[in-house]
This record gives sequence, structure tokens and C-alpha cells, in this order.
Amino acid sequence: MEEELKPFWRKIFNFDWKFGLFLILLICIPRFALVLQANQTANYSWLGLIMFISAIVPFLFLSKKGRRKIGLKKPENFNWVIIAIVIGLVFSISLYYLGVALYGNSFENWYYYIGKSYNIPAGIDGEGKLILFSVMALTGMTFSPIGEELFFRGIVHSSMATSLGDRKASLIDSSA
Repeated sequence: MEEELKPFWRKIFNFDWKFGLFLILLICIPRFALVLQANQTANYSWLGLIMFISAIVPFLFLSKKGRRKIGLKKPENFNWVIIAIVIGLVFSISLYYLGVALYGNSFENWYYYIGKSYNIPAGIDGEGKLILFSVMALTGMTFSPIGEELFFRGIVHSSMATSLGDRKASLIDSSA
């Protein structure tokens, strides 16, 4: 019978709360420090890397059975994936216009605040800004939510739930 962890990691860990705690310490402490640093320096470049790492953690540690256990599987119907993307775009655009309607271009507008928090190099032309925005937006919109779902509600929750139960695992991973 196949185990949740890949053979190399099974020599070191069991798929239990200790493994979940190890992952929280491995990812969350550096992430917390990087967020604090980014808020002070407006340099968010390392945050993209930690988001990417959290997204690939299930592929590094888990076997095929383990990935299925955390709910990571090929969609049965890709039409729902396209519908979900369209719905996400509609809500994102709606939130943008809601922010503009309520707060205009002030720092109370969440999109304006986030946009102004990035440290854009002086002298960059319009095309350079577009490229920089595209890279940052793609990284942020892809690896932040996907990485968090795969990491916290996937591998961390599932590993802790095997030994602590769903309720305690939910409290721990949501606290992290």
C-alpha cells in the first residue's frame, strides 16, 4: 500500500502533526519575516519565491496517494475551471470599480494602496512598467492563493488531521 509521503521523506517523517509543524516552521517563519521586511522596504521580490515554494511543497513531499488525499487531482470537467476563472475575473474587476467608487485614488482604495506599495524603479518606461506589473501580478495571483490552498488547507491540514483530527488541525493551520 502506498504511503502519503515519498519514500525519501518517509525515512525522516510520518504523515502526522510533527510533519505539519515542520512545514509550518519551514515556510511560515520565513514568510512572516519577508512580509515584515517587504512592508518596510517595499521590496516584495522574495515573497513571490516563498509563495512559489509553498505551492510546490506537496509535489516535493507527497506521493501520488498523498496528493490525492489533500484533494490535488486532475479536474474531471475543464469547463468548470474556465467558469471559475471567468467568475474570478468578474469579481476582481467588480472589486476594482467598487474601490474606485468608494475611495477614488486615495490610500483607502485597496488596489491603489497595493499598487503604491511596490517600489518601482525610477526612470522605468511604460513598457517596462507593464512587464513588471505582469510578472508581479501573475506571480501574486497564481502562487499566493494556490500556494496557500495547497500548503495550509492541503498538506499541513491533512498531515495534522491524521493524528489530531479535523477540528484541531483546522485551528492550527488557520492560526498559522
